[in-house]
Amino acid sequence: MEPRVYHGNITPGTIAQALMSEFNHGNLRAQTLGQDDHLTVQIATNQIRSSGGQTALSIHLQKIEDGVMVQIGEQQWLGCGSKPGQTAISTLLNPLNILGRLDDIAQMYKAFR
Repeated sequence: MEPRVYHGNITPGTIAQALMSEFNHGNLRAQTLGQDDHLTVQIATNQIRSSGGQTALSIHLQKIEDGVMVQIGEQQWLGCGSKPGQTAISTLLNPLNILGRLDDIAQMYKAFR
């Protein structure tokens, strides 16, 4: 993804801390790697989760002269992308199967809204 620059009196650590507080709970886990001027925040679904697929995202933060350059890595979509199809097929085979997939449907709704 194309890098974006945020100008002003801001540091990679400030952005990393905000990302950690937003995404390090529930079905997600987040961790920060790197040094003060160059940090990477990794956000992923928990290994042990109640529903949904496995997905991950990396955000690279680098201090530049007049702010912070932010670049978001490609998201791993296979886990999230396979769930709607799996739910649709199982529901077509037997409409009552949707009752067993409600947790996945709620997880997908929350992820894509």
